[in-house]
Amino acid sequence: MGEREGMQLPALPPRPIPPDLVKEMAMDIGKEVAAYVERMFPQAVAVASSSFLLSIRNCTYNEIMAALADTDPIAIQNRLAVNKMTRRKLRALWKAARTVTPETPQAEVDLILSGALTAPDL
Repeated sequence: MGEREGMQLPALPPRPIPPDLVKEMAMDIGKEVAAYVERMFPQAVAVASSSFLLSIRNCTYNEIMAALADTDPIAIQNRLAVNKMTRRKLRALWKAARTVTPETPQAEVDLILSGALTAPDL
């Protein structure tokens, strides 16, 4: 049995957590992720846009809030699958786009941007 299979989830709280507190918790997690990035990758932060850490904080907050909006297990599984597929496709598109040079024929650029030159099984 895997480590996760034997894991017991904590019991639900006796009453719902107030929405304002959930938002504060999500924002705190976003701030903690941004602080972690700043501590662990100071060189990256130094050369990034001035809004880089704010973007990380807000993206983390938005993902937490969106994840908490679904309570149906099927909807949660669908969201996880769509997120995984989207991340893979965007990463493949990003990698393909980075191969474009000024000499790249426009037809090839159009294929790259359409996603036609990325692996179909992503």
